[in-house]
Amino acid sequence: MIRAAILAITLLAQPEMIERTLALIGGQPITLSDARAALALGLVDADAAEALIPVVTLQLIDRELMLREVQRYAPAAPAESAVEARLDEIRKRFPSEAAFTRALDLYGFTDIRLRTWVRDDLRTVAYLAQRFASASTPGDQEISSAYARGRAEFDRAGLTFEQAAPVIRERLVTARRAELISDWLSDLRRRTDVVILQQ
Repeated sequence: MIRAAILAITLLAQPEMIERTLALIGGQPITLSDARAALALGLVDADAAEALIPVVTLQLIDRELMLREVQRYAPAAPAESAVEARLDEIRKRFPSEAAFTRALDLYGFTDIRLRTWVRDDLRTVAYLAQRFASASTPGDQEISSAYARGRAEFDRAGLTFEQAAPVIRERLVTARRAELISDWLSDLRRRTDVVILQQ
């Protein structure tokens, strides 16, 4: 949380930027201000130590590709309570409401645009959970093998095989789901005209 706040303040302190386009996804631009806003507002998964614009650009490209699929299938809108909870998390990145408002102004965001962004992100999360819910459950042999490979970790934690099995199962399902999503994204990139401009 502290590192996130430092990152947000650092980005706010940067001199006025010259706008430029970083990428085009089917003709839809991703701009430098989009990337910096995503960083400052915590809208992408970027650690402060690794918050490089090219890294953020790739995340925003993936976000746009996924969102296009989400819009095709129009899943139900998220609960407003979930939207408000996420907005509260974003506001807490800043030392004051004034600093939060300044960030919105600096990057051309309005309350409506931020709320729409958050709502789209939550719709995407729900869509991915539904689409890839069928990630197969690992069998007993696979769990046993994973336990053997990670035996030192579980011994340090004082976990028996029976105690470690649910943890291992969840890890394997999560890894399979991530692999399925990665393959799906690769297919979306192949089917969409994605141009990354020199940064």
